[in-house]
Amino acid sequence: MVKAVIFDLDGTVLDTLPDLNACMNAALEKFGCPKITAEQTRQYVGHGGLRFAEAALPAEKRAQAEYFYKNVYCPIHFACKNELTKPFEKESECISALRAAGIKLAVVTNKSQQAATALGNTLLAPFGFDVIFGNRDGIPVKPDPTSTLMVLRELGVSPEQAVFVGDGDTDVQTAHNAGMRCVSVLWGYRSRQQLAEAGASVFAQNFEQLKEILLSM
Repeated sequence: MVKAVIFDLDGTVLDTLPDLNACMNAALEKFGCPKITAEQTRQYVGHGGLRFAEAALPAEKRAQAEYFYKNVYCPIHFACKNELTKPFEKESECISALRAAGIKLAVVTNKSQQAATALGNTLLAPFGFDVIFGNRDGIPVKPDPTSTLMVLRELGVSPEQAVFVGDGDTDVQTAHNAGMRCVSVLWGYRSRQQLAEAGASVFAQNFEQLKEILLSM
């Protein structure tokens, strides 16, 4: 029986793409760089903010990526009110059913801890996640399993008793590296083919299907 489910954040429990695109474009404009499209944002996110910044910057500016990320993008991102961000359809019903089954729920994201906490206090608050773990100094980001294993220890659940749910290739790899089962969702920012190439084998088309899969594992 599944005792814990760990969710990715961006593209899995919240559609953050519009706000991520808006924040990055505001930062790029301030840094004197051309804006990126929503589709480019979709391709660039998932590996942490610094990687997002590196990908968004034009080649001649990438040597300044760390400065840009910390001093230009992050202040804009942290000040974001997430007005364009929203949960996915039938998500609340799925989360409620998992909670009713006694399953512990957490979020592990490559989004900064400050940004993840802000969402935890607002849009994610109704879901009542037991833990929301973001990108923290000194802890490698996914697909390294360190943060995921830390959360499982906090929940008191072994990797064999847990499932990782995410929309990205990094989530598939994180589950593998942590010794967990994985369900890849198809409403996020990666295609089924990209997920399959990363090793995904169980897919959910929507939150209703995800609920059925998780409660039958």
